[in-house]
Amino acid sequence: MAASMSVANAAANGDLTYARQCIENGGKVNEYSRDGMTPLAVASFWGYADIAEFLLEVGANINLCNKGTQWTPLHCAAFQGHGKVIMKLMDHNPDMTLKDSQGRTAIDFASALDSIWPFFAAAGCRRTMKSELIQMDIVKKVSQDDPSIAVIPRSDFAHFSRPGSAYVMRSQPMNGPSTDKYKIEAAQTGDVLAGTPDEMNQWDRRGNPSLSMWRS
Repeated sequence: MAASMSVANAAANGDLTYARQCIENGGKVNEYSRDGMTPLAVASFWGYADIAEFLLEVGANINLCNKGTQWTPLHCAAFQGHGKVIMKLMDHNPDMTLKDSQGRTAIDFASALDSIWPFFAAAGCRRTMKSELIQMDIVKKVSQDDPSIAVIPRSDFAHFSRPGSAYVMRSQPMNGPSTDKYKIEAAQTGDVLAGTPDEMNQWDRRGNPSLSMWRS
C-alpha cells in the first residue's frame, strides 16, 4: 500500500502514532483516499481531534474539499457534531463560506445543533433558519407516531424540535471506524438524511456502500 494512502487509513483508525510514521516516511498529508476524502476530513468526520491537530501542524490544507460531496473538514466535523475537532479547525481560520456539492456550508450543518453552534456564533456566523435547513435537506420532520423515532438518539434532533414537532439530523458524535452504513453513505454522497425513518428501508434495498477507505 502506498505511504500516502496509509495517512488516510491511520486517520480512519484513530492511530496517531501510525499517522506520524506515515508522514515521516514520505506520506502526503493532503493525498486523497480511494473514497475521495483527505486525511484531515477523515479525522474530522470520526472525531479524532488529536490527529486533526497533528495533520494541521504538518501542513494539511484546511479548506481542501473531498471529491464528490465537496465537503471540507469543517463540514465533516459539523455534520458529526464533533466540538473538539471544530475547536482545532477554528484555530486555523477555515473558510466557512465554502459550499458543498449541494450548496451547503458548514455553518448550515452547525445551525441545527445547539451543542456546536457556540463555536460558530463566536466566529460571527449567522444561524441558518429552520425553513432553509429543511429546504437544504439538512433536517427533516419526522412523525411522533413513527416507532422508528424511539431509536434515534436525542443528539440527532435539531435544536428547534419541540413535543409534537420533531426534526432530525443524522449527526451524533462517533469515534473510530464504524459499520454504520448511514453515516458512511453521508460522507460519500452528502445525503445527510440517510438513515432517518422513511429512508432506512430504501437504503437496505440499495445495499452497502464501499468501505475501501477502512480496509487494510
